[in-house]
Amino acid sequence: MQPTKTIKKESSAAGFQRFFRNVTAELKKVSWPNRKELTTYTAVVILTVVVVAFIIWVWDVGLTLIFKALGFYR
Repeated sequence: MQPTKTIKKESSAAGFQRFFRNVTAELKKVSWPNRKELTTYTAVVILTVVVVAFIIWVWDVGLTLIFKALGFYR
């Protein structure tokens, strides 16, 4: 029969410290965008949101007109 291993449970404070050390280590590995890349990515996101909002608005107006013509709205 093999001896059982005793597992020492760490305190919650030590667990938090280990977690934040790991987070800090991972954040150092991140390749952060420079100012030009960040500006470009932000512009792409804003433009995409505006285009999708416009498409949804056109679709909503079109369906409203169709449903009004069919008599579903007054």
